[in-house]
Amino acid sequence: MRKVQFFGVRVFAALCVVALTGVLASESRSAELTPASLRLKWTPQAWYAGYYVAKAKGWYADQGIDLTINPGGPNIIAENLVAAGADTFGNGGGAASLLVAREKGLPLVGIGMLHQQTPYRFVALEGSNIKKLSDLKGKTVSTWFTGPQFMLQAMLKSNGINPRDVQIEAQGPSMDPLIQHKVDVAIVTVYNEALVLKRRGILPAAIFNPADMGVNLPNESIITSEKVVRESPNLVQGFMNATLQGWKFALENPDETTAILAREIPGLKPAELKEQLAEILPLMTYGKAKHTGVALVDRDAMEAADKFLVENGVLKKPVDVNAAIDARFWNKVPADQKVVSPKTQ
Repeated sequence: MRKVQFFGVRVFAALCVVALTGVLASESRSAELTPASLRLKWTPQAWYAGYYVAKAKGWYADQGIDLTINPGGPNIIAENLVAAGADTFGNGGGAASLLVAREKGLPLVGIGMLHQQTPYRFVALEGSNIKKLSDLKGKTVSTWFTGPQFMLQAMLKSNGINPRDVQIEAQGPSMDPLIQHKVDVAIVTVYNEALVLKRRGILPAAIFNPADMGVNLPNESIITSEKVVRESPNLVQGFMNATLQGWKFALENPDETTAILAREIPGLKPAELKEQLAEILPLMTYGKAKHTGVALVDRDAMEAADKFLVENGVLKKPVDVNAAIDARFWNKVPADQKVVSPKTQ
């Protein structure tokens, strides 16, 4: 009987040692991780899927990063928080917001560009008698006055329409003015407002894509500060490695990604998340990115955006694009971690 008790004590002691070792190892690993934060442009949605997948899969931790994902919102500007050092990285508005921030003297650097094609579309409903862009003359068009209004003006000019011949109004968060025919044309993003209309059984009679008319500004920039690039290049590289791996997985595996998002972001509907992912895929694999990889930093596209913004009075003078972007980190991510498999496209 004593032997049994003695043996039991030894087993118990051994189990305690194993448990303690596991706790210490976990604490040691946590202590070794570098804290970093990512500020989103808006509240958590499927268009931020890559970050949530990478975190859930442990890929940031594998790169030595303890990443906190902070939500954005109507009064939260990711560019300002990253420039001030409140957040390490950010998912900013895109080429326009990055270049405007640089003009204002904010020390931001674009290290990735998620949407190679603009997500904006201008839509008209049945009864508007609008079939082609020239039909907008004398009509009322609503748009967001956060940059897309300049794309609208450029679209009109390229089709020989004086913007003064179109009544352009600021658009709110609701699609009701369009549905109630209070405006003739409204702006939507393919992964949000367009899906809202679809779920309500409303199909546009006409859809105008700025990119089809030569007006394409890359959207959804991955940004950090000059200080972080200068002082912590390994952190930036690790962040990009995990982020692109996360986006590749998210786009190739919508079912598992939807499950991860539904778990990580309570309150979102899985069916709607999957719809959003389907709309994001073409934006992220548009043009060169289809073969080179997601989040490509395309210098030519940035130069074109810079020129467009100057011509439309958004920028007073050209911004130094070479200082505004840094493609070194994107370039170092292996192709098999950023090129989306053709079978999913």
